[in-house]
Amino acid sequence: MLLSRRPTLSARSSTEGTSAPSYATRMDSMPETSIPLNYHEKLRSPWWLWVTVAALSFAIGLSLSPTNVALFIILAVVALIIGSVLLVVSAPAIVITDSTLNVGRATIEREFLGEVTGYRGEDARYERGRGLNGLAFMCFRGWVDPVVKVEITDDRDETPYWLFSTRNPEKVIRALGGRMHTSDLTPGTTITAESEPAAADRNPSTEEGSRDA
Repeated sequence: MLLSRRPTLSARSSTEGTSAPSYATRMDSMPETSIPLNYHEKLRSPWWLWVTVAALSFAIGLSLSPTNVALFIILAVVALIIGSVLLVVSAPAIVITDSTLNVGRATIEREFLGEVTGYRGEDARYERGRGLNGLAFMCFRGWVDPVVKVEITDDRDETPYWLFSTRNPEKVIRALGGRMHTSDLTPGTTITAESEPAAADRNPSTEEGSRDA
């Protein structure tokens, strides 16, 4: 048993002239390496994509070996394994901790994150299409409609924001301290202070004409 070995370890270390700490002391002195997760999501492939991979594997085996059944089975299985591995490996993960945000292979400290906004439906499609900034970091999956937009406040980073797909935008913004986008006018339109015309930019003649009317 472990308790009966401790005296032997102490006696041996004293004989050799070394001071080896006990097992309990070593366990207590080990640094804490685990980081608490606030959110974790894996953007796994949908069922129809797995069916597509299986059908392609069958087609590959049949086209390469239409007469040899044994070779056909081997080729189809190998193609299915390769396709399955690619689907699993290519699925990005969203990991949020107290200090970092990880999307796929990209990582950023949360101290450089600004406003966080979640989008669904037409608003999400607008952010992925017409409203998209070409310099933004993007991680999309066509079978996942909602997206989350995270502004980057680091002056040394030219990336204006991150935009990535997620099945649960409400949980992501709750972990990052954001909000869901709501539009009362047209989908994908958000009224901000910058969108309002400044008083100095208004046309005085237009204001006078409207005042006279």
